[in-house]
Amino acid sequence: MNVHSPVTRSPNGCSCQVMTQITPEERDQLKKVAAGESRSLSATVRLMTLRGLEQYQKSRSEAVS
Repeated sequence: MNVHSPVTRSPNGCSCQVMTQITPEERDQLKKVAAGESRSLSATVRLMTLRGLEQYQKSRSEAVS
């Protein structure tokens, strides 16, 4: 490994961070999902965010039509 290039697991283009507040119970639930899918907590939250955005956009487009 090249010591000058950081190791990243994020897809290319992912350079913005988002911070949010969640309850300890929500974090525990996310950690269980992440462990069950062999993902990091960050990757799991990103995946759920993308799925939620897709669902939100779909429901908004259905509401308009």
